[in-house]
Amino acid sequence: MRLNNLLFLCTSMVCSIIFTYYYFLYTNEYPPGSSHRIANFEAHKMFQTRMLITGLANILEPSIPVIKTLFQWIIPYPIDYQVLLQIINVIFTFILFTTLPSLLKCFGYHGSNWVSLIVSIPLSWNYIFINGLIDGAGLYYSFDIPSLTFFTVGLILFLQKKWLFFYPIFILACLNRESAAFISLAGGIVTSNLFSIKFSNFYKNNRILLFHIILQAAIWFSLRIILSYLVRNNPGILFENPQSMINFLYCIWTGEPHWAMQNPIWYFTLFAGIWVIPIYNYKMLNSTTKRLGIVGLIYVMVLCFRSNMMEIRVYNELNVIIFVCMIISIKSKFQNHIIKFS
Repeated sequence: MRLNNLLFLCTSMVCSIIFTYYYFLYTNEYPPGSSHRIANFEAHKMFQTRMLITGLANILEPSIPVIKTLFQWIIPYPIDYQVLLQIINVIFTFILFTTLPSLLKCFGYHGSNWVSLIVSIPLSWNYIFINGLIDGAGLYYSFDIPSLTFFTVGLILFLQKKWLFFYPIFILACLNRESAAFISLAGGIVTSNLFSIKFSNFYKNNRILLFHIILQAAIWFSLRIILSYLVRNNPGILFENPQSMINFLYCIWTGEPHWAMQNPIWYFTLFAGIWVIPIYNYKMLNSTTKRLGIVGLIYVMVLCFRSNMMEIRVYNELNVIIFVCMIISIKSKFQNHIIKFS
């Protein structure tokens, strides 16, 4: 068992390095929201509020000479600030791979840890292949992959009610990206007692949960207000104005190129198509995973009003939600077949 766990950890690290290498190779930064501009407090408002990763890189920047001395011989290009961002991305990807088994356990899966590496398929497809290698805008932002990791770790701690560890993680997640609100939303929907129709009964059954949800909402809103005030003099707007998805769908119909994709038909391959599995096997999902699926639907609805949905990197936390629903549905269907044939 120890050897298997060690091998899993080593494989996860190798997969994280490979993913990060090709992720950086086939993508580029959008200048108004580049890591350099965020690090120097010069990015447009909507990007400048997502300052955690560049702030961490700034703290680690004095260590570059040490990193050069130790690792320059195995890195085929000069070690600089961008390499620091790559190292940070490797670490967050590694944490994502190694914590997903714990999240799956929270939803009733108690199988092999190795199944968590399957998430690399939709991640590689969305962030590397269709985003930059095959077609697409090829955009990279330092806060994207960490948002998946924070969602995974934060949701685990929420479901396990480990509040002492949860709140520091939640605050960091808020500093990374405003979508940290979905940690609270997912935790609340999955764990709440929804069977009480009367408000008095609902409050009685969920008063502790409501206290934490309200506290987390207060933290989220406070940080958004503080960050918005700090970046008030930066250029650009604070909230993104989504471009018309209707126009993008029209391009799919006509085959015309779009800035997001030269061949918009690739849009239908999002998540490497694994989103079909939990929808097809919806009846196989347990009650808590169905609730997580509701969070996924809410996420998509929010994207309709807040993001350019044709830009496939915007589906950050949804990768984790779809992955968990897929694994649980396959596990339940497999167990159902065993019962039938036993």
